[in-house]
Amino acid sequence: EALKVTGLTHVVVASGYNLTILVRLCRRIFGKISRYQAAIWGVLLIVGFMALTGWSASMSRAGLVAVLSVWAWYYGRRFHPVTLLVFAAAVTVAVTPSYAWGDVGWLLSFAAFAGVLIVAPLSQAYFFGRDSVPSIAQLLIETVAAQLLTLPIVLGVFGQLSVVAVISNLLVVPLIPLAMLAVFATGVIHLIAPWFMAVSWLTESLMGYMLGVVHWTAGLPWAQIKWQMSPLAVIGTYAVFVAACMYIWRVTKLQLRNVNIVE
Repeated sequence: EALKVTGLTHVVVASGYNLTILVRLCRRIFGKISRYQAAIWGVLLIVGFMALTGWSASMSRAGLVAVLSVWAWYYGRRFHPVTLLVFAAAVTVAVTPSYAWGDVGWLLSFAAFAGVLIVAPLSQAYFFGRDSVPSIAQLLIETVAAQLLTLPIVLGVFGQLSVVAVISNLLVVPLIPLAMLAVFATGVIHLIAPWFMAVSWLTESLMGYMLGVVHWTAGLPWAQIKWQMSPLAVIGTYAVFVAACMYIWRVTKLQLRNVNIVE
C-alpha cells in the first residue's frame, strides 16, 4: 500500500527498467570484446530474467522491446520509438488480445515506456538543446515523463494521485542498479563463502534505506489525494500531450530515431 501511495510499485515489479540495466551492463562489459558477444549475452540475460520473473503483460512488452532494441543496435540500425511501441503492442495483443481492454498493467507499461522514449528526449532537447544533460536532470525528466504519461490512466482507473511520486522516485530509483547488483552478489557469495557477511550488510543497509524512504513519504499527510478522471477527460488529456509533443518536436527538430535503450 505504501508503494502505491508513493508511486514506487514499479521498483518491486519486474519491468523494462530492470531489462534496460541488464542490457546496458552487457554492452559495457562484452562490447569491449565484440559487438556479437554483447548482443548474444544481452538477449540471453533478457530471456533468463523473463523466465525467472514470469511472462506477465508488462514483462512480455518489456522483453520484446529490449530484444528488438539489441537486435537493431547489433546491426547498426535504430527503431523509431513510435514504430517500436506500436509493433510491440501489436505483437503482444495478437498473442493475448485481452491485454488491450482487460489489463491496466499493459496500458501503464506502454504509457511509461512512451514517456521515457518519446517525452523525455523531447523535453531534454527543449530545455538543454544540444548540451549534455546532467545525470540528476536526466533522471528527473525521465521520472516526470513516465509519471505524466501514466497519470491519466491512473486517475481514470484508480482515482488517486500520488503527490510524492517524483520525490520518492528521485530518492530511490538511482539506487536500483546498485540494489540489483548487491542482491545478486549476496546470493552468489553466500553459496561460495557463507561466512563472508560484508556484502550482505551492504545489501541490507541499502534495502533498509529504500524502505525507509517509502514509509516516510507514504506517511506524509498530503502524500495522496483523490481525483477521479472521466474516460473523455483521459482521452482529451492524451490529445493535449500529443499536441505538446508535436510542438516540441517541430521546435527542437529532434531525431527520435536516435533514441535507443541500449545506449
